Amino acid sequence: MKNAFYIILTVILFTSNTFSQTKAKSQEVTFITKDSISIKGTLEIPKTNKKSIPAIILIHQGGSDRNEWKQLELWNKLLTKGYALLAYDIRIHGASEKDKGGIYNLFKNPNRAPLDLLAAIKFLENQKGIDKNRIGIIGASIGANLACVASASKDYNIQSVVSISSKTEAAQNLSGSKNDLVLKNAFHIASKEEQDGKRAIWAKELFSKTKESKKIKIASGNKHGSFILRDNLKLQKAILNWFKDTL
Repeated sequence: MKNAFYIILTVILFTSNTFSQTKAKSQEVTFITKDSISIKGTLEIPKTNKKSIPAIILIHQGGSDRNEWKQLELWNKLLTKGYALLAYDIRIHGASEKDKGGIYNLFKNPNRAPLDLLAAIKFLENQKGIDKNRIGIIGASIGANLACVASASKDYNIQSVVSISSKTEAAQNLSGSKNDLVLKNAFHIASKEEQDGKRAIWAKELFSKTKESKKIKIASGNKHGSFILRDNLKLQKAILNWFKDTL
């Protein structure tokens, strides 16, 4: 009976510690893009005694919204590791404002979704307690393409990115540049069979265009974007280790 009491007490203490580690201040935020579009997001900042902490922007895939990230264990694990998280809805998605363009144009127009990301970065840079020199991105599909654009341009103050299910041509189009993309500090992820194997090919192409720190993982199956991570805790751990080393 005495042993049972200690077992129960240990479980309670463990649960309490786990909760306190992941407890964070969460708030709904709004920021305005250069072309006056209102973007909605969720900002979560872990409780910490540190005066300055790194931040990660999470960008969803087309047809989805910022809530896709909260369905992953990765969200809480990043908070536990001390990262502030900003997930936002790309224009014409979720609660963000709609502009005049269609969704397919959104995937390639350098004057639409990239402006959302630039506004998100500026928003984080102005937040007290955020280290503006340690901002990273996790992006899925169009979010992955935006991550690649940010990784390849000094116009985006981004230190490290994770790109999930990117497409080389789409990233190039979103960059608005005729010059070939040259990325830095990028972890490329795709499924072996998604889109008949094309996403894996594009991941390898973008990996070959990456300098400094780089990593690639081609997962089994045909899942797309953040769905690749859903049941793959090993891959989620790889992302944690990636940011530990690069951010």
